[in-house]
Amino acid sequence: MTTVSPNYQQRGQFNPFYVMKSAVIASSHTALTKKFKEQKFTQKDLFFKCVDQGMGELIYSTSSRAAFTFQLSLESKDKTIPYFIKAAQSSAVGHLGMTSRKPATQSSNVNEFMSVYFLVQPMMSPEALQKYVTSNKGPTGVMYGSGKPVTFSDVVDLIDADQTPERDINIGRNNAIAIRKDLKDKGIGGVYWTPQAKPRNVSPNNPSDVVVTLGDGSLQGYSNKIASGKDATPKFNTNIFAFYGKLGDGGQLAAIKSIIDRSWNAAAATVKGENAKAALNSIRIESEPYSESGSRDAFANIARAFIKDGLDFYGKDMYYPYRNNLIEGFKNHLSSPFNLSYLLRTVYFYTYDDPSKSFTPCPYKLLIGQVNGSSNIKAVSDDTMLKSMLIANPAEYQKLTGYYDGSSQSFKMSFKYKKKTVNVPITCRTRAAGGWSGKSLYITTSGVKFL
Repeated sequence: MTTVSPNYQQRGQFNPFYVMKSAVIASSHTALTKKFKEQKFTQKDLFFKCVDQGMGELIYSTSSRAAFTFQLSLESKDKTIPYFIKAAQSSAVGHLGMTSRKPATQSSNVNEFMSVYFLVQPMMSPEALQKYVTSNKGPTGVMYGSGKPVTFSDVVDLIDADQTPERDINIGRNNAIAIRKDLKDKGIGGVYWTPQAKPRNVSPNNPSDVVVTLGDGSLQGYSNKIASGKDATPKFNTNIFAFYGKLGDGGQLAAIKSIIDRSWNAAAATVKGENAKAALNSIRIESEPYSESGSRDAFANIARAFIKDGLDFYGKDMYYPYRNNLIEGFKNHLSSPFNLSYLLRTVYFYTYDDPSKSFTPCPYKLLIGQVNGSSNIKAVSDDTMLKSMLIANPAEYQKLTGYYDGSSQSFKMSFKYKKKTVNVPITCRTRAAGGWSGKSLYITTSGVKFL
């Protein structure tokens, strides 16, 4: 869904103007035509600027609960007129004059779903399938993890959101062929696509993207990959503040909060511009929420002050120094065996869950998709030593070393466990679609690994 905000920016450029759905444009044009009876203009002459508060008269609203205000301009973006509309977030389909970013999940959504769709529906080409799903209604035979049927209408929406549907449909079809071959004579019952919920009390941390019920009632999962490679679990992908709150240790959470705030203040102290310094001093960073988007408006106002001084808030003059400071502080924090132990225990719970809880067994395999040719399936071993390492006594972590070059968005922790070397690569970055919008960064690892 398109990010809607008066303060939206991309690559350091503010752009509050939006491309609206055709129905919204048409209704706005009709309403405005009644106000400008003597002036001829087309729908293409309308511009929609997201604002906090409209100026003049409200002439159209998509619903009584429409949350966003769009000031109208006529003939050019600069010719603002005293009329505005109210619309829902879904009414905006893009940012005027900017290339839309492809949602990262849409491509994988299609190939994952097609991996089980073709287990219960006829095999066909991407072109034939797109015609087939638009001419059918009702359930497809595939269920979400919640047990709700995936409808043909849902499939149409999935394909429409994908910028490479032909490729991803082909990958899914080859995946389905590989799954059938893998299961052989075990029989196929219910099939599930599990982007969120998992079926039948399967652990929510199970990495399976699709799950198949076998003839004997047991479950088999597949974790879809689009490139070959060694399984990189255990891993994490989350907000640093949420990650450190997972196990409820107030001391660890307080330490991370302190690192975040110190990193901001250290970066702010290096800023030279008069307007920029005044804007930074207008907020107390300790009072801002520990989230990835809770400071969008505050950060946008600061960014505008930076621009007045010829500085780049979203890049080299504030974000990069802040991020680099945070990474350095995070690395130093993890250089203590006790602190490293807390991180590794949290990784364990993200990956394997609380061992005191009981879940339905659902072993999984890696499903490596191919556009042309056969997809590959690889078994995943249950590495007992790796599990033990994640919840070991901190005293067992020896020769801790952190590696950071001081400028990139990634660093690495390395240590010894039972004479084996363990590497933990970690990336810290913003992932806000509308630009850096909160002081809590996203952290991810490709996997905790024995060398």
